[in-house]
Amino acid sequence: MIKGITFDFGGTLATGDLDKEEYRMRILEYFRSLGFRGGEPQFEKARRGMLKRLMKARSLNREIRIEDLYQGMLFKLGLHPEREVIDHIHELYIRSFKVDLVPRVANVLEALSKKYTLAVISNAMSDVPRRAIERSGLEKYLEAVVISRDLGIRKPDPEIFRFTLENLGIEGYEAVHVGDSLDDDVQGAKNAGMGAIWIERPSEEINVQPDHIIHSIKELTSLL
Repeated sequence: MIKGITFDFGGTLATGDLDKEEYRMRILEYFRSLGFRGGEPQFEKARRGMLKRLMKARSLNREIRIEDLYQGMLFKLGLHPEREVIDHIHELYIRSFKVDLVPRVANVLEALSKKYTLAVISNAMSDVPRRAIERSGLEKYLEAVVISRDLGIRKPDPEIFRFTLENLGIEGYEAVHVGDSLDDDVQGAKNAGMGAIWIERPSEEINVQPDHIIHSIKELTSLL
């Protein structure tokens, strides 16, 4: 019997993305206010090095917090990575990330929360998912919000699913995960012994079989 449902966040409960150019300009302006006197080529070289480090970690299903990434970048640019500086960079990132909830998602979570224990498992180096959940009032339907930055582990590593299940006090066979990525969500959940519901991406080739396929989060209430 299903007791719990976990959800991916981006692409499942919400849509959105980082406004990369807006964020880049905000960061460059902030670095200059801290005393950075180098040009854009030096800034871009340090930024590319930071992103290369992030991509290498993610290729191993590991996560690096945005604070830790920028600590190294600041050192390379001759700036001091003090706590308030790092925190402000994180805030600039959050402000530059636009998030919109999927239509009727609050209604779906409210209905499901009356019968199941709910949680979110999200891949993110920042606190964008948690902030968006708090801002939208969805946290009242959720028992846990687990972000890859919290553990240093990304989906599809089964450990992030197992950690969440342990927090919820349920076993893998008693839970189902809902997400829009076959690799991260479906395969990851199955590796943790969970059921998996895929929100279909028409362009994605099916390389792992989900237990159910839906086209919208709104279909969950009738499916479950």
